[in-house]
Amino acid sequence: MSEENTAPSHPNLKIIGQTVGLVIIIAFVAVAAVAIWSHDNRPQTNDATLRANFIGVAPQASGHIVELHVRDNQYVTEGDLLFVIDERPYEVAVARAKAGLSVTRKEVAVLEKVLQLADASIARAEAQRLAAEASVERAEAEFKEAHDHVKRLEPLLVKEFATADQLEAARTRRLVADTGVREAQKLLAAATAAVEQAKVERLRARDAIGEEDGVNARIAAAEAQLREAELNLGYCRVTAPFSGKVVNFNISTGAFARAGVDLFTLVDTRTWYVVANFRETQLRHVEEGAPAEIYLQFKGGKRFKGKVVGLAWAVVPEDGTSTMGLPNVPRNLDWVRLAQRFPLRIQVEDPDDSFRVGASAVVTITDPSPRHNLAAIP
Repeated sequence: MSEENTAPSHPNLKIIGQTVGLVIIIAFVAVAAVAIWSHDNRPQTNDATLRANFIGVAPQASGHIVELHVRDNQYVTEGDLLFVIDERPYEVAVARAKAGLSVTRKEVAVLEKVLQLADASIARAEAQRLAAEASVERAEAEFKEAHDHVKRLEPLLVKEFATADQLEAARTRRLVADTGVREAQKLLAAATAAVEQAKVERLRARDAIGEEDGVNARIAAAEAQLREAELNLGYCRVTAPFSGKVVNFNISTGAFARAGVDLFTLVDTRTWYVVANFRETQLRHVEEGAPAEIYLQFKGGKRFKGKVVGLAWAVVPEDGTSTMGLPNVPRNLDWVRLAQRFPLRIQVEDPDDSFRVGASAVVTITDPSPRHNLAAIP
């Protein structure tokens, strides 16, 4: 009886086994097809971190911090006062620069008066030189007239048409005229020298004023020093360049801040990114602007939307770097060649206030080639 019951069950078991095997094969093929399709059409990686741009907040002026208006992890808006450096030394520098500018302006005013006097001196010296030239011309004319008169009398004396006294008087007159010419020439030389001296004084005064192309260099330099002092005074009050959160805060009032040395960090919370490292084999079809789905571990099951805004085109190679201008290719016996990972920058489109820099993320590119897909739509 038992043999009759068991006999027909063997074909059934065989059919069931074949069916199960076929189902397993179909399931394996389906899983492999889904995996291949997902690899090309929905690349995913868990090697991703949440990022935001940030800067180190450093003063541009050195001094003790006298006011501190922020604390660690505080949210600040653009233009908020962060801290104040002791302004007193810089106020003294501003007062000194203002005094220097005032003194420079007075000195320039005095030099401008000297320049005006030099111009007047040149005018007077020119007038005296012109008068001396006229005197020389008159003296030379008188000398020529006296000399010609002597030349006329000398032949007449031999013929006794003129007396010796007349000739002597003519010669005396010529001598006086010659002396007058020499004196006039001396006056002309002195007047010419006076003109040149006055021009030198004017040039010296103009150089001392330091004006060129309508701009006084001395006053401009003093004004620049004042602006620099005022700028340094303004640097004592440090404000937020953008809205964000204060992190890495480890200072207190009274600390000495040095110019250019970071005091804390300001995270730009206006824009959040996820930097995801994908294998190079997954990037063949990923384009800029491709939509992405972002899963953050600290946010539980919530998903965020994003888009690819940057594809890295270079990473530091482990092998094959250049040495002395020649490629260095070390020998190796690696049987398995791992795919290189390249970072993708993905902008989060719907961030919230709980985002933290460095948080772990899982990223899935939901549509690697959105432009190609749009072009395919009739």
